[in-house]
Amino acid sequence: MFHYEFAEVLNSIVFKGFVYRLICRFGKAVIVIDHAPYHVSREMQQFFEMHKDRLHVEYFPSYSPELNPAEQPWREVKKWLAMRYWVGKEGLKEQLLSAFQQDFVITPIYDYLLP
Repeated sequence: MFHYEFAEVLNSIVFKGFVYRLICRFGKAVIVIDHAPYHVSREMQQFFEMHKDRLHVEYFPSYSPELNPAEQPWREVKKWLAMRYWVGKEGLKEQLLSAFQQDFVITPIYDYLLP
């Protein structure tokens, strides 16, 4: 399943809310994240520690987008968006939602889990 939310800004507060909603929905969660500042902030580290019984966090190695499965759909979405027309932020949002409903953005996760 692909879970996403749109936000005007992306910071620790927004990310913490997203992760908290995942925990509430699934009970327990494993997240694999990069080293974006809002992922590694002191606030997030405290949150991760506070929820360690229901949340396991793994980090991708720094500077390794080829290991991050989330990077692969974005590459395809960027190609798809290059052939689309939209007006304003709402139009872009509609195009992104449409793109992520297409089969081509589904990441073959087993390519990352199995050698």
